[in-house]
Amino acid sequence: MNKALMESYYQTYNAEDPIALRAFYHPEVEFMTAQGTQHGPDAIIDTYQYLISIFHDKMTPTDIAISGNTAVVSIEDCFTAKQTIDDFMGMALKKDESFTLHLTGTYQAEAGQFKKITIDMQT
Repeated sequence: MNKALMESYYQTYNAEDPIALRAFYHPEVEFMTAQGTQHGPDAIIDTYQYLISIFHDKMTPTDIAISGNTAVVSIEDCFTAKQTIDDFMGMALKKDESFTLHLTGTYQAEAGQFKKITIDMQT
C-alpha cells in the first residue's frame, strides 16, 4: 500500500469511469458502510454507477495515513445533483444542489488491490 495508489484511486473515482475503477478491487473485496456490506467488485460498481447517474460525486482525500497494507483516509465527499432527487439519505435535492459528507475510509490491500474497505461518517 502506498500514497500513490490511494491518489490514483481517487482520481479514477472522480473521473466517473467504472471500468477503470473496477481494476482497484480484489475479486473477493468486501465494502462496508452504514448501509451494509457489499461483496465483490460487481456490487460496488453497480452502486457507483447508480451514484454517478444522479450525482457528480467528487471524493477528495484530506489526509492519507499508510501503515503496512492499510490506509486510513479522511475524505470530503461532495455530491452535486445532476437532476431533482426526491429522497437521498433523507434529503430532497434540486438539480445542481450539493452536499458534502465527511468520511473516514479504511482500505486494506492485497496484491495491489483493495480487499476490504470500510467507510464511516466522521463525527
